[in-house]
Amino acid sequence: MSEVLVTHPLLTCSEALAFERNLLDDDAEAEWQAMNAAGVGVADSLLRDMRELRTIPHRPRFLFLVGKGHNGGDALVAAKRLLRSIPTARACLWPVQPWDACKPNVQRARDELLELAAKRVEELEPLSTLASPENIEATLEQAVHGDGFHACLDGFLGMQFRPPVREPLSHLLGFLNDQADLGLRASVDLPSGVGDETDPSPFRADFTYATGIAKAPLLDPANAQFVGRIRYVDVGFFDGAKQPKSVASAKEILPGTAIRTLRKLRPAHCDKRDFGHLFLLAGSRAYPGAALMAAKAAIRSGVGLLTAFVPESLQPSFAAALPEAMWVPMPETPDGGLALEGRGLVVEKLSRATALVAGPGLGSERETQVLLSEILKEFDGPAVLDADALQPEVIAEDPKPERLALTPHAGEFSRLSGESVACPRAYSEKIGCATVLKGPFTRICSAERELFNVSGGPVLARGGSGDLLAGIVGSLAARGDRSLFDAAALGVLWHGRAADALARQHGQEAVNATELLDYLSFSLRNDF
Repeated sequence: MSEVLVTHPLLTCSEALAFERNLLDDDAEAEWQAMNAAGVGVADSLLRDMRELRTIPHRPRFLFLVGKGHNGGDALVAAKRLLRSIPTARACLWPVQPWDACKPNVQRARDELLELAAKRVEELEPLSTLASPENIEATLEQAVHGDGFHACLDGFLGMQFRPPVREPLSHLLGFLNDQADLGLRASVDLPSGVGDETDPSPFRADFTYATGIAKAPLLDPANAQFVGRIRYVDVGFFDGAKQPKSVASAKEILPGTAIRTLRKLRPAHCDKRDFGHLFLLAGSRAYPGAALMAAKAAIRSGVGLLTAFVPESLQPSFAAALPEAMWVPMPETPDGGLALEGRGLVVEKLSRATALVAGPGLGSERETQVLLSEILKEFDGPAVLDADALQPEVIAEDPKPERLALTPHAGEFSRLSGESVACPRAYSEKIGCATVLKGPFTRICSAERELFNVSGGPVLARGGSGDLLAGIVGSLAARGDRSLFDAAALGVLWHGRAADALARQHGQEAVNATELLDYLSFSLRNDF
């Protein structure tokens, strides 16, 4: 088997605070190093994420909302990184308290920023000294002064925040949410005010950068409208040599560094069979494209051999579109699905397969579902079921559910589980399978574990992205060098990172789902 999949625990705010205190041990220099790692990571992520909206302008202008604690320091370090990276950039700082009331490392971060680029930094009057809502609004409107900002980074409140948000900050957060000239809106760690149920206006972020530790409130559906998209900024807190104690958590997050498990040279003396033989059961006359997309994804993600079983009317065009695969023409039902008559064509070759993917574009005809159930009874290896293969009857009839990886979106999961509230880990425990619940963040579950993947995003909200994921997961499962759970998790991460790279290059709107395949190589070979 391959090396262990790298994951990090998802902690509550109190657990995270205790962990940081234990790790840093009230060492001011250790805190400073952590602050610098976090701020640099936030700045680099912010620049990449701004590209999903537009190209970075020649003279970008940033607003930094600076608290008196670590989040404020992170924001100031990010400001320094951005102004160093872009010599024409300008920064506007709005501290919540006078600078001499801030923690020493926050003051140090400000001093270093001003030493680097004092002429490009504007400082607003501390929020606590502004006497009225009118003064607060006038200060912000004057700071905007026509040009607006290209990005705003919220570093006001950290994980030590205790509700409620008090005035004047409460008023400012509501006012900020009504402004259209702040550009991309981001928060450090948690948006300021999240967790205050008495206040209707936490800061509403487009992106939240979880620095060092991913905190549980980020993934609470009640906070989704404020958190926006989540980025995990790994600063090495969970590197084995630095970890003061083991942190046990049933919920984990997939860091981007986990992709390095796949980043390796192929052996000098190898054969195509060393990288697996994937069987794909997919397609119908009603939904032909899904099968082709799953096949292209499997080929592009490195499987050694791919045999695809598709309706006979589709086989000639598919063979021309993707000659790298072996396309087997299957008998069709009158409505264009795969007919039970083709069972023998699959079974006679099944001993060659190291994994199976079924479902993309398969259609919901009962005859096709019976065909799939019959094939699963004959196959002992790992099977990835997606889309139309996600039928309660198919799952119930499978003799070895522990070798199944199911990849439903919310609607398909509701059909499988019969539940309106998605609890994929409970479902995995009940059935014995791995469940990949796709959504704004994807949850990869077994009976014992629940991983969260936060890469990807709205660029994946288009037809075909799930078919590509099924092909990628199937390709990794076919290699046989890792557990099916790990193959599913790595497939989700690789798919999401490729989507991030695609969106940063071309934006979220004017792209095709299959363009994601062109970014699989970049997202595997590069750290970002």
